[in-house]
Amino acid sequence: MNSPKIALVKQEVYQDLYVCPTSEKDAGNILFSSQGRVGPIALMAELGADFYIVHEEPQWETQLYRKVIPHLAKHLYLLKTQTLDKIPGQEFKRPGSAHANGDFAVSCYSVDWGAYDIVISINISLPTALVRQYPHTLFAYMIGEANMATRTARFGYDVTLNQLARGIVAETCGSVDFPYTFVNGNTLEHIMADKLGRPSRSHGVFMEINSTSERPVTRVPEHFKPLQDAGQDIILHRQLIAENLTNIYDAKYFVKMGGRTIRGNSVAEAISLGTLAIMNRDEVIHRELITDACNVKTMDEAVSLIRRLEDNPDEYRRLLQEQQQNLSRLFFLLPLKSLVNCLKDKRRRHRPARHNVLSKLLDRMAFISR
Repeated sequence: MNSPKIALVKQEVYQDLYVCPTSEKDAGNILFSSQGRVGPIALMAELGADFYIVHEEPQWETQLYRKVIPHLAKHLYLLKTQTLDKIPGQEFKRPGSAHANGDFAVSCYSVDWGAYDIVISINISLPTALVRQYPHTLFAYMIGEANMATRTARFGYDVTLNQLARGIVAETCGSVDFPYTFVNGNTLEHIMADKLGRPSRSHGVFMEINSTSERPVTRVPEHFKPLQDAGQDIILHRQLIAENLTNIYDAKYFVKMGGRTIRGNSVAEAISLGTLAIMNRDEVIHRELITDACNVKTMDEAVSLIRRLEDNPDEYRRLLQEQQQNLSRLFFLLPLKSLVNCLKDKRRRHRPARHNVLSKLLDRMAFISR
């Protein structure tokens, strides 16, 4: 089939991603409006998807966001009228837009979802009863925090996106490998080159934020000093997404060493920005992103590898190309193929996902302990 027509949807109470009207079609402007992370920007940049912010609805399933991040739940209504940095405990954040989510929110009932082949919802933005009115559209949801309601598609939706990228291609509706940072190998590199009007400066080492516990990050931790001693400038994380992506784009290396284990969205971003990622793959859930040559266990190994690559530009380019090809396959091509397969599966069956009394009970049990 031709490239599917896709919509991405979030609620006005969601604390991440883009804050812009549906009329905004420039992928760079959409990306730079994010409250925090890059997210599935390739939907817009590569596939021309539409992005919607919808009003919070009263149905039980659309209120599940309260169970996803309960420590913030009581404050998230503020995002209808205020920016993320006004939320208690989030004051250090620097959202990319001066607008609140609610400034651009529309009623989910005002959109013809049947005009789309695939609709992807962050959390449960659309009520079950509404979803079931469109038997030819594939409805997928991704819970904002990974590992929640990912084994079986629930709430009358056809697909649950599990934030994994193992190279598994789904043939039928259900659980689908689909990363939160859905990007092609050079999606972000192209966006940044267009927005900045210049190529990368390709200099220095960007330190992945979770290499330290400091928030916001203001200084280079001691265990990164060997890289400085080796002549590398250490570039630190910035809170504003446009500034942070510029820093990674301009870095030559992206290094994670020490600190907590990460999912790996930042690693995918770095590679898509054209920056070589170096780290211990045991410290990242998306371990498939760290190719063998860039899998280092200690800072001494990282320093040694970077020294070698500084003396061998061709090898640097080869390793970066290998990472970008790997990213394209696992974080773009195969997840997209899975969604297209699921769409074909649904249309072969000519009916919405099954959702009976037992289904409704199981929906509630999936979150009953939270």
